[in-house]
Parts: sequence; structure tokens; C-alpha cells
Amino acid sequence: MSQWNIQPAAVGGVLTTVAGHLGEEGSGDGLIGVMENIEKHLGECGDCAQSGVVGMALGEFATHYFKTMGDMASLTMSAVSGASKATTHYVNGNLEMAEEAQGNAGVVPEPEPPRNHGPNLAV
Repeated sequence: MSQWNIQPAAVGGVLTTVAGHLGEEGSGDGLIGVMENIEKHLGECGDCAQSGVVGMALGEFATHYFKTMGDMASLTMSAVSGASKATTHYVNGNLEMAEEAQGNAGVVPEPEPPRNHGPNLAV
């Protein structure tokens, strides 16, 4: 491994900014907030359309794009967590653990089987 020169305060600032763009469940902010709003509005569209065909199309759209957005959120959280852990190990002088944490940043564990997420769009 090459020599590291990490500025922990700068890393913390970047990680805080990225976490803000990701958002938190229920906050209405960031990617997660956008996902919650899309879910709400797709449900409203399905209710208003009162059409099974439109409901199925909205459901297929939601299935595809919620998976993509969920993957984006998971990968972002993994990267933020890994960078944070690597920086903490670096500050504590444990460069081997820092290297391991850096290597694991961006690794997303296999997701759990899907539960009933998203609106019930089939009308």
C-alpha cells in the first residue's frame, strides 16, 4: 500500500455532505426522501387511474426503479460507512484495519428476500 495522507476533518465533511444527499427514512430529504415521495405519488396515481392495466404498469415501473434506487442507497451507505471506518482506524494508527475497511467500502451485502415494499398499485 502506498503512503496515506488523510485529513480526517475534510473526510468527515465530505461524508456528512454525502450522507445528507442520501437522507434518512422519514425525513423527506435526499434520495431516501425522493423514494418515499415517489412511492406516495405512484400510489395516488394508481388510485386515481382506477385501472388495473395502469396499476400494473405503475407497479412494474416501481419494482424496477425502487430496486435501482435501493441499490444506489445501499452502495452509498456502504461507501460512507467504509470510508468512515477506514478513517477512524487511520486516526487510531491501525493502518492494517484501515486498509481492510477501505477495501470493504462499496461492498454491498446480498439483500434479504423482498418484503411487500411500495404501494399496492394494482387497482
